[in-house]
Amino acid sequence: MPPIPPPRPRVGQTHWARLYTLLCILLLTITAHASEPTATPLLRLEVGMLTAKINRIASDGQGRWAVTASHDKTARLWEVASGKLLGVLRPPQGEGNEGKLYAVAMSQDGRQIAVAGWTGEDTIYLYQHNPQQHSLRLARRLSGLPNVVNHLAFSADGRWLAAGLGGNHGVRVFDAASGQLTGQNTSYGDRCHSVAFRPVKGNQPLELLTSSYDGLLRLHPVDAQGRLGAPRVQRAPGGGQQPFAARFSPDGQRIAVGFADSTVVQVLDAHDLRELFRPERQGVDSGGLSSVAWSADGRSLVAAGRGDVQGQYTMRRWAAQDGHRLTDTPLAADTVMDLAPLPQGGWLFAAQNPTLGVLDAQGTVQGRQDAQQADLRGQHDQLRLSADGQQLRFGFAKWGKQPYVFDISRRQLLLRPAAANEPSLYAARTHAGALKVENWEDNTQPRLNGQPIQLKPYELARSLAIDANGQGFVLGTSWSLRGYQRDGKRQWQKPVPGVAWAVNQSQDGRWVVAGYGDGTIRWHRREDGQEVLALFAHRDGKRWVLWTPEGFYAASEGGEELFGYHLNRGKDQDGEFVSAGQLSELFHRPALISQRLSPEGDALMAEAVKQLGTVDEVLAHARSLPPILTVEAPSGQRVEGDSEIEVTVRLQNRGGGIGPVKLFVDGQEVSGRQAAATEGITSQRTYALRLSPGEHQVAFQATSLRGVAGPLSAPLHARVRQVGVKTLHILAIGVQNYPADSGQSKLNYSVLDAKAVAKVLARRAKPVFSHVAEPVVLTEQNASLAGINQAFAQLKTRMQPQDTLVIFLAGHGQVHVDSYRFLPWDYRPGSAGLSETRLFEMLKESPQHTLLLIDTCDAGSMVEMAGAYERMSRERQRPVIGASRKGEFAREGYQKHGVFTAALLNVLARPQREQLTVMELYPQTKRRVEEFSKKLPGNYLQTVQGYVANGEFPLVWR
Repeated sequence: MPPIPPPRPRVGQTHWARLYTLLCILLLTITAHASEPTATPLLRLEVGMLTAKINRIASDGQGRWAVTASHDKTARLWEVASGKLLGVLRPPQGEGNEGKLYAVAMSQDGRQIAVAGWTGEDTIYLYQHNPQQHSLRLARRLSGLPNVVNHLAFSADGRWLAAGLGGNHGVRVFDAASGQLTGQNTSYGDRCHSVAFRPVKGNQPLELLTSSYDGLLRLHPVDAQGRLGAPRVQRAPGGGQQPFAARFSPDGQRIAVGFADSTVVQVLDAHDLRELFRPERQGVDSGGLSSVAWSADGRSLVAAGRGDVQGQYTMRRWAAQDGHRLTDTPLAADTVMDLAPLPQGGWLFAAQNPTLGVLDAQGTVQGRQDAQQADLRGQHDQLRLSADGQQLRFGFAKWGKQPYVFDISRRQLLLRPAAANEPSLYAARTHAGALKVENWEDNTQPRLNGQPIQLKPYELARSLAIDANGQGFVLGTSWSLRGYQRDGKRQWQKPVPGVAWAVNQSQDGRWVVAGYGDGTIRWHRREDGQEVLALFAHRDGKRWVLWTPEGFYAASEGGEELFGYHLNRGKDQDGEFVSAGQLSELFHRPALISQRLSPEGDALMAEAVKQLGTVDEVLAHARSLPPILTVEAPSGQRVEGDSEIEVTVRLQNRGGGIGPVKLFVDGQEVSGRQAAATEGITSQRTYALRLSPGEHQVAFQATSLRGVAGPLSAPLHARVRQVGVKTLHILAIGVQNYPADSGQSKLNYSVLDAKAVAKVLARRAKPVFSHVAEPVVLTEQNASLAGINQAFAQLKTRMQPQDTLVIFLAGHGQVHVDSYRFLPWDYRPGSAGLSETRLFEMLKESPQHTLLLIDTCDAGSMVEMAGAYERMSRERQRPVIGASRKGEFAREGYQKHGVFTAALLNVLARPQREQLTVMELYPQTKRRVEEFSKKLPGNYLQTVQGYVANGEFPLVWR
């Protein structure tokens, strides 16, 4: 905002005025340089819903849209009728409280949105909303306020914006179009929590109503230039000591006020603030009815807050003429923070847990959005751990209800019966003989053996876990996680992403596990409190994501979109969210995550960071932002061709450079021929795509030079008319007699495996395909890296988009930092072999119906191999079925084949009456492997992993 001009100096004051002006300019210059937001990427959850306390909700004059402000540091625009999320506002933010949004307002026409809170320089951010496209643009910021902003309100004509401030700094009024400060009043004794303009008719004077924790309501006159006068009247209404929300009735003749410290609601005369009546409050047992709102027609009054009726956070509705109770409506499992009227009748509500919703004129809930994360309150004895910290039990609902178990090593989230007895999972220890911790639950004064444990003022202890050996303890509070020695000396203290509702320790003494208010569960080292791993599980019980502070992650299907990173782009621009999915090629490392808590976890993580870097390094200063991609054809337009279509895209560099453009057909990444290109800050590229006959959806994704991907473009509908012959192609590779200098042991059956799979596939597939091409089988010396590349290059010339390809690999495989490689015959230590990168390229250049079968021995862990298979399938959306072995290679055989191949052949060769799809092939092969493995002598261990989400295409006749 422009600086407030100093008062015109009186005679003799010119020198001091000039000095004052120079100091102001100097301070503004220093502030301008010091106020840029952090360039460090900030990890954020993104579940399509708010993930922390909703402080305020507002609407436009027609009730079309709602906008919310939250502690999760976003404001969100919603369509009221459908509940659909239309957009997310991401003002600049930082660590800790920096960026929490306390206030939001929307102009009557819905074109202006103001948000503020604990923001840099205590700033108000003004956004422009395009109602047709629902685009949101940060248009202006009003900076330099002396404290946080608690409430915002536009005047009815949208000309003025009022702000209620924290501390004793009072109120401000701004010209919404220019951002100019037009009025202020600082004669307040405590923070202001509510501002509201009086509805005016004709030439009535405009007034601003405010409430403050100094106990007073004030009515300030506002003149035609937006100047704020001294209060025309101010009064302590008397219903409580902390008036919170004060609202004019629609006709501007009455005022309703609710209190943070009382269940009283008062209705006052809007002229002189004298009490008219107090609505009936019988049955409201405790708390406060802090939020109030009138109905649009003025006939009803509602209030809610911390007041509960029979244990529910409830909205009470009264008749506006006399305060007679009409209805009580349970709304949420936590404090109701705000209510806003809708012009067609009814109200919007927002709650702390977080929840938001719509009520009709009778107070009945018509639609709602509830929290999508676990509610970990009351779970200090329900958050249970295995001895090594690898398995965890928690509840999605308060008090541990809806229990699930998460297994890190297996990367599985499993529902558990509420009464399930699991003796291998331990509850937190809260008693330990001579080590006596008291007052640790919901108390500001915890004690150790009778002596106080010092917390910050107002900081509440919430959870406790005593070390298994009784030599110390960990305390979770509302603001921190703290480790202590037996004598009470603090070892460490860590900030937390939300209230530490539950805490536990592994029996081996290595890990502290805490459940937080944002729904995350995090693993910390006991010795220093350092976080090493975090879990977020979605309320649907299916999606989850597990990540490390370095940025590496594992996720269920769809889970990688649940978290990502906020990138500030300077103090004058809205931030940008980069999802984990946009970083998948670099940081999706499931095997690394599964082993993070193992004794080798630190060494494996150090190696991964050395090889790949950290997410902070990749995203720092937004230098890796992907270019903006625009498809020349409008979204929804149909593109047609006989066998090939051409599409042009434009790419605008945003500082991260312009890397490769990824092409997707029906969700699978494919390779396209670049037909033309012009390069520069804005580049244009034309791609030719060969597609199978039929209808397809084509999308594009830009990447930066560092490999950060942008969002997928809107789908382009494509239709290919030409119908071709469907052919099955087989590339089978087998190596068993590796040269002595390869460092690899000899295998027994890889060559036979490759030949047998090719033969059986070709024979059994004939009824399914118009043509089965002669299989390409490479064994021993012919299966060199050059030989494999040459054979695939020749296959490419023969394959058509409608064809199917099966690639079978038998031999040695290796996994390094979750990256797989097959060892060809000419592999030597230090060489890349048939790398994951090359396999990815081969899959991209293959038909959509491509299956990768892997039967490779590896002396490393099965967890690593399974993680690599998952990565290959997820990154390229092609089905992968593979074996993971660990044990003595001399016992690999079953019926003169590797066990996996024997099982595969058994399934393929069985007489069948219909087509067998890849999706069906996987579970049948898995069962046969388990069956055959049990028949082998000795300690033989083999598993099969299948990632076949796109495997609905047929392979053989059954």
